[in-house]
Amino acid sequence: MRRPAGVILAAIVLGFMALMGIFGSLISVAATIFMHNPAIPPIPGVRAIMVVMTGGMLCFFLFCAWTVVGLFWMRPWARYSILVIGGLEFCFSLLMCGVMVLLRASPPPMPVAATSSPVSFQAVFLGMAASYGFLSLIGAWWLVYFNLKPVRAAFAGTSPAVIEPGLGESQVLVAQPQAGMPGWRIVIVVWASLMLMSALYVPLVFLMHIPLFVFGFVLRGSAATATLLAMLAVQVWLGFGLLKKWTAAWYLAMAWQVYTVVCLASLVSPKVFAHFTAYQQELLGSWGVTVTGPNSTHMVVMNYRPFLLPSLVLWVGIVAVLTFALFQRREDYLHA
Repeated sequence: MRRPAGVILAAIVLGFMALMGIFGSLISVAATIFMHNPAIPPIPGVRAIMVVMTGGMLCFFLFCAWTVVGLFWMRPWARYSILVIGGLEFCFSLLMCGVMVLLRASPPPMPVAATSSPVSFQAVFLGMAASYGFLSLIGAWWLVYFNLKPVRAAFAGTSPAVIEPGLGESQVLVAQPQAGMPGWRIVIVVWASLMLMSALYVPLVFLMHIPLFVFGFVLRGSAATATLLAMLAVQVWLGFGLLKKWTAAWYLAMAWQVYTVVCLASLVSPKVFAHFTAYQQELLGSWGVTVTGPNSTHMVVMNYRPFLLPSLVLWVGIVAVLTFALFQRREDYLHA
């Protein structure tokens, strides 16, 4: 079967990214295990958590490499796979691009030694924003290209020719390839995959004892651990349910969207936002991260206010897209 040029080009680009990611992940795992890194806080379990998370990234890039093989062999599952990878890359890279732009406009406090660097941090943030923007364009390219009708037909293949009785050999009917996965279904699959990945944070809950910020209140100790485990369990169950098209998962996903909107709306309150800033300072202190200003030895906390409105707009947009996807594919779950 002839491979479209765009598929070959996409496979080459994904293969290069996979090789770079595999190499980087292996180096990171080896450095975390065998080398002393002063950047790692001396907190029990941090090194093991970093190994687990880096190992998860290694598995992801190995999956990307396997997708490259499927693309060269024109396997139908490879088209779905690169659509999921492209969706993840587009969303994550676009988010990071926005963060870098905001950091350039309102840079965080830096140590005194770092401020004397000949390269301005604004230039560094701008370069990182451009890099993430380029990666997001690659993800958008994959999402658009692999949803084109000719590309779907190339991966689905054509059925053998069917000759109807009474027709001559010149009048041959060729069955059309089956339709691929709908676009909004792909959005739900990507979302479900991200929720399943939240299981990687279970070791973090037990080892770090991280406090939890909920509606302006900070939970600590066993209450925070129990709440985090319950939320992670809900996300994992919801991820499986959305993939398996369970009816209860559709209703729970809608409820989760409402919960997300309420959490975002609570940050608009100045009192809640002040508590959130103090919570961030507490987290940085627990990790041993302290940034001091040139005229002070006390910890300087980054001003999150400039990021509030753009972040709220971004998250509301994400919630709107996911909710619309659930509404569009409701027949998959409600069996109406």
